[in-house]
Amino acid sequence: MTTVSLSRKRRTDARSRRRPAHRRRELALQILCIAPPILLLVVLIGYPLVQTLFLSVSKSTLINPEPVFVGFQNFVTIFSTSQFWSVLVNSVVWTIVITIGQTVLGMLAALILNRGFIGRTALRALVVIPWVMPGVIAGVLWKLLYDPSLGPIDQVLSFVGLGNGTNFLGEPSTALIAVMVVAVWKGFPLSAVMYTAAYQNVPEELREAARLDGAGPWRIFTSVVLPSMAPTIRSTVLLTTAWTFNYFDLTYVMTQGGPGDSTEIFPTAIYRIAFQDVDYGLSSAYGVISVAILSIFTVLYLRQLKKSGALG
Repeated sequence: MTTVSLSRKRRTDARSRRRPAHRRRELALQILCIAPPILLLVVLIGYPLVQTLFLSVSKSTLINPEPVFVGFQNFVTIFSTSQFWSVLVNSVVWTIVITIGQTVLGMLAALILNRGFIGRTALRALVVIPWVMPGVIAGVLWKLLYDPSLGPIDQVLSFVGLGNGTNFLGEPSTALIAVMVVAVWKGFPLSAVMYTAAYQNVPEELREAARLDGAGPWRIFTSVVLPSMAPTIRSTVLLTTAWTFNYFDLTYVMTQGGPGDSTEIFPTAIYRIAFQDVDYGLSSAYGVISVAILSIFTVLYLRQLKKSGALG
């Protein structure tokens, strides 16, 4: 073997020895980078989730706070009561109606805000106010507006012959509708902002081509604008659905789930059972069911992100 061949072989052997060490350093650096967020997720999400799962199969009371394992008894109790089915129906109606209302109202607002008129910038700023307003403040404000004695809503309805001292939040037949109206009012600005941005990203060339083909405004909107906005619409609807299903502060401030259980949804039921009835096992079982339902929306949202390329 020549001197040159020996030299090349030594260099090759040296590089081969360095590669495992280099890979180990890269792996150690990667672990060091991802360790803090993983630890944070374990502390903030993993531990509470495991604790909730444990409590959901145990029983504890104010007198006997030490959890006692009872298996799936809490879930059997939940599914055998009419209250759970009332909470489930209220949650489904609440989520569907508010999501549709926010989507429709947000789309109308986006179409209006994309038109050129005097004061458009000021109107865009005003539209966002309900969304940035804290839920507690919005709940107290609308509770005063709905007041049958002092609120202006009933006075206006009485003036036009549609109301006569109606307690919208105190009647089981109107309480859920009244709170849903407020939730739509408070949440539609987010949809409006998202749809406004998506509308502005629709290529003008497509709209112009449709006009040249003789399409009217409605045909342009349904055949050109909506398909171009579809990814944003799907993502926004899925996010709105998950957030609405998990809404707590507005409902609790306005009705606390009442009257009766007419406005009781999963978050208010979990809070009431845990902190008023002091039954952490039953409330944790409600929480597990709620998380299971929310996981469906999470999977759909992640699939939508993957389809749009946001997850790489």
